[in-house]
Amino acid sequence: MAINVWVVEDDASYRRTLVKVLTHDPSIAQCRAFPSCIELFETLANTPQPDVILMDLGLPRMGGVQGIIQLRQTHPDLVIVVLTVFSEKEKVLEAIDAGAAGYLLKSASSEQIVKNLQDVINGGSVLSPEIAKIVLQNIRKATPELEFHLAAREIEVLEQLSQGCSVKEIARNLDISHSTVSTYLARIYSKLQVQSQSGAVAKALRNGIIS
Repeated sequence: MAINVWVVEDDASYRRTLVKVLTHDPSIAQCRAFPSCIELFETLANTPQPDVILMDLGLPRMGGVQGIIQLRQTHPDLVIVVLTVFSEKEKVLEAIDAGAAGYLLKSASSEQIVKNLQDVINGGSVLSPEIAKIVLQNIRKATPELEFHLAAREIEVLEQLSQGCSVKEIARNLDISHSTVSTYLARIYSKLQVQSQSGAVAKALRNGIIS
């Protein structure tokens, strides 16, 4: 199914190029772009939300992380993927903890970006290889493990997520229904106090729950 994608990007040249690429891909039904979160929220106030938002971080007036936090409050079921040049650990973890469902670098090819958009819509967790390495490196500096009261089955679901499995794949691999996977995910989000699959995986890795 073709998806609707909105882009929040202040670099006019990159924004035009990205919209052109996405518009011509058959898996993208519609692509709109905004130079800042301000214009994005003005449009969202009177327009049906898209399937996914590609969010830059270094935006004027309202930064990308602040935008993600506000979107999580106003549109909790909206999928947000960061697309940025920033690969610093603090920015990565801040965006994921804020509720980003994925974190991609602008060095990714257009084919990779489109594939990652499809993956995240299908329930996958998308991280650029460089970002996955940052999350893994952060494990070595993790604080002592916290008690999150996760059940064994919930940890199994987290392990499947960390391997990039979609909800459909997790259901098949664990021989349970889609709705049961969704129930486990809701419990995991609540216990870990996160808003996305990427956030759950990152927090589980950082606290030694999975490896």
